[in-house]
Formats: sequence, structure tokens, C-alpha cells
Amino acid sequence: MSVEDEIEEAKTTTKSEFTLSRTASGFEEKVAKTLDATPFCSWRQSLKLNGFNDLGTWKEAGVEGMSLGVMTPAILGALASVPLVSWFILTGGPVSGGHFNLFIVILTFTARLSSFPRTALYVVWQCAGAVVAGWLIRASLGAPKETFCAAGGRYIDSSLVTPAEAFTLETMTALSFIFISFGVGLDPRQRGVFGPALSPILVGFAYALCNFASGIARVGYSGASLDPARCLGLMATSENLEYHYIHWVGDITAAVINGFLYWMIPPYTCTK
Repeated sequence: MSVEDEIEEAKTTTKSEFTLSRTASGFEEKVAKTLDATPFCSWRQSLKLNGFNDLGTWKEAGVEGMSLGVMTPAILGALASVPLVSWFILTGGPVSGGHFNLFIVILTFTARLSSFPRTALYVVWQCAGAVVAGWLIRASLGAPKETFCAAGGRYIDSSLVTPAEAFTLETMTALSFIFISFGVGLDPRQRGVFGPALSPILVGFAYALCNFASGIARVGYSGASLDPARCLGLMATSENLEYHYIHWVGDITAAVINGFLYWMIPPYTCTK
């Protein structure tokens, strides 16, 4: 397989199976053009803005937004998350990497598995896809905005659960999801253990488990978000963004903690 073919495969997975080997011919030159092909990069490399000039990355971001929009209606139930998350990752993996979750996008960035341009584009397009999907649900059901106020993963009854408690629940659930998802799919060290086909299924189970467990943890709390974009779409539909910041701050906090640990215990040792 040529270096160009290896890079194309590296772009189209979630770092679980195909990444460009450091010993490959022309590694430095190819990674300079397609940073996401490497299993490890520095912050200086990740924050380079030349990725915004890559038309392919824009196309992949569009696929992320469209796919998240399709997933939003049925992902309200934890049981539906298992097949939906798994199938969408398997389907979209060959195009965009199959993130389909804003939390995963942020998570891979803080772990230095995704470049800043790709992360920024995926965040914007996923948020746009979720908002459009939310309004399409409301229009197709002909339901009032109040119907979407208690959707799973976004409802907080402030008389029973304080914002601080909700933040703690969101952060701890997100850390649990990180631990499982990195162990079965996102960490490049696991590519020989689970491979690209089994990992999406295991991530789907992890997502469903964390949603279900957090959903029954407290009365007045419908569960952890684990995807700020999905909650943004539903909350925009209900025309009520109260406490939405918790979904962002909690998940970002968990991602930063994981990024720090990933820096302390890197998957690869850099050699000069």
C-alpha cells in the first residue's frame, strides 16, 4: 500500500485501526499536509490553521452535520442509542471518521488526535445539523414547544437538582464514557485488540449505558448530555436554553481532564 493510500485510510477512521506509521516513507511531509493521519501530534501542530484550506475537511464536516441531524430524532432513548450510534459510526467512518458526537470531537482534540481546523468545522456543522433536525422534528410532529422540554439528556428540575449537582453528574458521567470509549475505540493502542468493526458497537453500548445510568440517578434529572450539540438542537426547539451551559462546561471539563491524563500517559513515545 502506498503512503497516499495509508493517509486516506487514516483520514477516514476514528484512529482505531489505520494511522500512518512513523516509519513510513515521507511521514513528515505527508503529515504536514494531513495532520489527522498521525496517532500523535504536538499542540503546535494541532493548532495550525492550514487545515481550513482543505476542501476535503469541509466536505467531511458537512457529512458530520447531516448525520447528526438524522440521528437526533431517535436518539432520545438509551436503547435506541446502541444500534444507531454503532451503525452511524460504521456508515460515516469511511467519509468523515464517524464522530457524530460533539463530545467525541472535543475529546479527540484535547487528546491531540484531531487538528483544530477539523475540530472547529465539526463543532459548527454538528451544532447546525442538530438545530435543523430539532426544528424539523417539531414541524413534522406538529407539537408545541413544551413537548420537548423534558427530553432525555437535557432536562433539569432546578427545584430538585442544583446546577452544581447537574454539572458534577454531567462531568462524572462524561469521564466514565471517556474511560470506556477510549479503551475500546479511540486510543490508537487498541487498534490491534478490537479493530475498526467492533469498536463502534462497543462505543454504542457505552453511550447507552451512561445515558441510562445517569437518567435514573436523580429525580428531576433526565440524564447526562454526552453530546452538547444534540441537546442544543432539542433545547432550541423548545425555545428554552436554560442550563444548557452545563452540557458544554461539564463535557469540556471531562475532555480537558482526559487530555491532561493522555499527555501524562501518552500512547506513543516521541523520539527525536
